[in-house]
Amino acid sequence: MEDIFEGLKDIKFDEIQNKEFIEYKELCSIGAQLRNSTMVECPHCKVVGNEPNMMRWHFDNCETVFKNCKHCKSVIPRQGIKPFIYNKKDYCNRKCYMESKKGKPFLIMTDEIKEKLSKIALTQTKERSERIKMNKPWEARWKKKT
Repeated sequence: MEDIFEGLKDIKFDEIQNKEFIEYKELCSIGAQLRNSTMVECPHCKVVGNEPNMMRWHFDNCETVFKNCKHCKSVIPRQGIKPFIYNKKDYCNRKCYMESKKGKPFLIMTDEIKEKLSKIALTQTKERSERIKMNKPWEARWKKKT
């Protein structure tokens, strides 16, 4: 069986590319090298690395920075939690969260809220009663067949 690409093996890749593309490619690689060559140090764990990676994994997201629970003031464990999820946590576990909510009203009932709720309840009961009157499923069951 013949090799389909046999004629293409003699052509070098450098001959195909034009010089403008090569210059642009070199400029991009030089820019990337300059961008990645800046070395920074994390103030929390003292690790040194290039700037883009350090900004992603250290500084505000550093694993050595721990948060304290709002209720019991103990350290919230990381336990493999991703940094963006860990930053949202305020309590160490569900028990502390529920304890912190005890004694606090879920919704403060003002006169406006009471009026809105009573209007909603009245409209719903009217709608239900109208639906029941329209359907009347029990009448057909208890009517005597004549």
